[in-house]
Amino acid sequence: MIGTLLYRLKIAWQLLTGKIKYIPDTRSKKLVLEKEIDNQIVQFINQLDIEFVFTEFGKERVNGGGSQLDEKQRLHPSLGGIKKYFPNARITVYTDFDWDDAKGITVKKVISPITDSENPRYGYRTVDYFKFLALSQATADFTCALDSDMFFVNENIYSLVFLTQKFGFCAAQNVRQIFNLDMRISKDTQPIRDESLGNGYSYNQSPMTIWKHDANGITFFRNCAEIMQKAPSRASLIMWKAAWKTKLYPYVLPKQFCVCDGDEGCGDEIMLHVGHKSVQQYYKL
Repeated sequence: MIGTLLYRLKIAWQLLTGKIKYIPDTRSKKLVLEKEIDNQIVQFINQLDIEFVFTEFGKERVNGGGSQLDEKQRLHPSLGGIKKYFPNARITVYTDFDWDDAKGITVKKVISPITDSENPRYGYRTVDYFKFLALSQATADFTCALDSDMFFVNENIYSLVFLTQKFGFCAAQNVRQIFNLDMRISKDTQPIRDESLGNGYSYNQSPMTIWKHDANGITFFRNCAEIMQKAPSRASLIMWKAAWKTKLYPYVLPKQFCVCDGDEGCGDEIMLHVGHKSVQQYYKL
């Protein structure tokens, strides 16, 4: 810690005196694409009933993060990572249109219960509602709700299974962390009226996981789905409301499980949210 402080003071002095014009970007853009894992871990993973859930609505692929994603392969790059590291996993897609290539995929064509279909956030609300619903009704040993724009970096992804087994249910961290900031700069927000004063923690929705029959996780995600249906808004706020109501909350995954805009170069990356243009460009994917 002292070394870090001295380095920052040195850089600040050099900037102040004009010796340097900028602070160099020392973050690493190199990914560790292969990780040596004990074979017993792989054997354990392969014997589990594992399910990945996607929620894809609207025939046209829409990405709010700015990256150009493959139009013909709707679930990639996430599907590629699943096939590589979890070849025996079940894959389920909740959708509102006929799926062209459903080989090896369970397609559940559903109707959104979210009101106000004219709202510009209607699609996002629907996507997250069915994530919550699917997790609350999960039957696999390990179930993971995932966005389709996640790049699996290496075998460290297996740790997500063990973290879920240990803690029952998990959710990714939000780069904004505190709710006051999340609600100020995000879309589809509402005032936080509970006694937390907006100083609670803000979750991300990819990945979210649950272990089979985990009672706390089932209760939490069921409440998320119910709140989203009755009072739809941004999913991070929905999750906070459910946590405040039930006193239950998911284990928060480190940022390495969902490297988003602002977290590039964090090191030890496990999954990259390449739908964010800055992430895709930073790692040249």
